[in-house]
Amino acid sequence: MKRIQEELLKKGLDCALFVNGEKIDANSFYLIGYTGSGVLIIPARGKPVLHAASRDKGMAEKVRGVILTDGNKKLSEVLKEKNVACSKIGICFDNLLVSDFSRLKYKLNCEFTDISNFMREVRECKNAGEIAKIEKACKITDEIIGKFVKNFGNFKTEEEAAAFLIYETRIRGCGLAFEPIVASGANAAVPHHIPSGKIHNGFCVVDFGVTYKGYCSDMTRTFYVGTPTTQEKKLYSDLLKVQEDSINKVKAGAEIAALHDDAAKILGDKFIHSLGHGLGIEVHESPYISSSTKGVLKEGMVITIEPGVYVPGKYGIRIEDDMLVTSGKPRVLNKFSKELICI
Repeated sequence: MKRIQEELLKKGLDCALFVNGEKIDANSFYLIGYTGSGVLIIPARGKPVLHAASRDKGMAEKVRGVILTDGNKKLSEVLKEKNVACSKIGICFDNLLVSDFSRLKYKLNCEFTDISNFMREVRECKNAGEIAKIEKACKITDEIIGKFVKNFGNFKTEEEAAAFLIYETRIRGCGLAFEPIVASGANAAVPHHIPSGKIHNGFCVVDFGVTYKGYCSDMTRTFYVGTPTTQEKKLYSDLLKVQEDSINKVKAGAEIAALHDDAAKILGDKFIHSLGHGLGIEVHESPYISSSTKGVLKEGMVITIEPGVYVPGKYGIRIEDDMLVTSGKPRVLNKFSKELICI
């Protein structure tokens, strides 16, 4: 909160608003653990104010360190009542729908400044508590994938395989970081394939993650349905080498763009996405491990490394790990085997 208020004063802003409307602003959860409807108001000076919707009063009352308002009042009334100046307001366009912003502009006659970049930077480096939650999410993901492999023979379709992952997530009291990807045969050539139809022989990409106490995991393993040829084994081992070499380059001070570019030079035009991304409350956070990202890795960042190769109509292979950036050797947070398992 102090860091945000310092930034508001630096930019000459009166306050910052984090809006939970049709879309929940992840910053609200990050700052106060709130996921209900309403607006978190952080004045440049003074105590934060939570203007929660009346229907979420019970949830709001559990939040500490904020002043609660009457949820039946208008936002403009609350700002006036709490003596919060609002001629210049900081807001995160990253997490705000156009429809919600239009309503906000209608309600408040003021000047808005985007503070998305600043909030991305605030959330990039994780503290010990955040890291522990991500580690737990990774451990649960490992367990579920292990059970998935043992039960794979029972699945007739990609949908059944994905449903198993969802069920195992829910019975553990966790949420999904994203809809699981199960892509077999030629479907594996589509990085964000939606599970559909029978399971085909060949490489099978399984991209899966859970949320534990609000924090995400994101792991991809490529299995083989049937018996791989010598050439297919080599395709896999070549990609695994690139992935492990990339992991070994992950440390505080490493240039982010260079990480992606080094992998891309080896993989060529079969590599069609960025090397990885930040991980936290959202499954895709800053920093993005791509050729267009400026800057270096910092200690405390949690990122993914996920090179892949894809040949449309034929096959796809992707291997992804989550890791903590340190000043020395990186800590890989998920432990499930990366050998090519035939299922």
